[in-house]
Amino acid sequence: MIKHDNRLTIDRSSSVPLYKQIKEILIEELHAANGESGRPFRTEQDLVQRFHVSRAPVRQALKELADEGYVYRERARGTFPVQELPVRPPGLELGGLVGFLRDQGLDCTSKILSVGQVLTTEKLCTLLGLESSDKVLRISRLIILKEKPLVWSQTYLSLPKDFLPTKREVEKVDSVFVLLERELGISISRGDHQICASSAASLEAELLGINDGDPVLVIETKLYTRNDRLIGWRRAVHRANDYKFSFTVNR
Repeated sequence: MIKHDNRLTIDRSSSVPLYKQIKEILIEELHAANGESGRPFRTEQDLVQRFHVSRAPVRQALKELADEGYVYRERARGTFPVQELPVRPPGLELGGLVGFLRDQGLDCTSKILSVGQVLTTEKLCTLLGLESSDKVLRISRLIILKEKPLVWSQTYLSLPKDFLPTKREVEKVDSVFVLLERELGISISRGDHQICASSAASLEAELLGINDGDPVLVIETKLYTRNDRLIGWRRAVHRANDYKFSFTVNR
């Protein structure tokens, strides 16, 4: 990338594909915009004229920016940067939400509310093939965006009983999955999601700072290891007005 008229532009001598150069330039400019979210970021035609390219690399760059949660697009209006409303892209790595939001320049932290062994529930017995006397490791985590609660998640894992990380150990990493791989050699490689709208129960409302019965977005996830073994289940409750899930459906 090179400077031209105080703006970055593409380097045609580079081996990096044009759409990737355009994408990286726009990401840098999105971070520099610092709150200018009320106007279209760029139209396709603006970018075609600016970079002197065809529409194909521009469309690919904008598509990837939308898929990764940097922008959202509205027909006939334009492309807008996502800065206040976090977007969860379809290809987000399991356990990677905090890191993803930080990479977008957002002030995001997480707080571990509790870590410990608990008796399995009837639902977990059926799901994970456990007995009612079995215990699972439960991690309760609150993700905070700009000092406001965004997501409350509870993760249940069927693991050896001697694996008991402390709250401090889990808080040091963005995801307990990092500890699983490092300490036990267990890799969580797939999550099957179910997404539904719901209303906040009392504890959910208290933790998320909303009213009882307010709308929430609930994502329940089955967690699988690399050898396709179902090892856990997670329930994440999101503030519905402050969260957006982005996905692509191919025809």
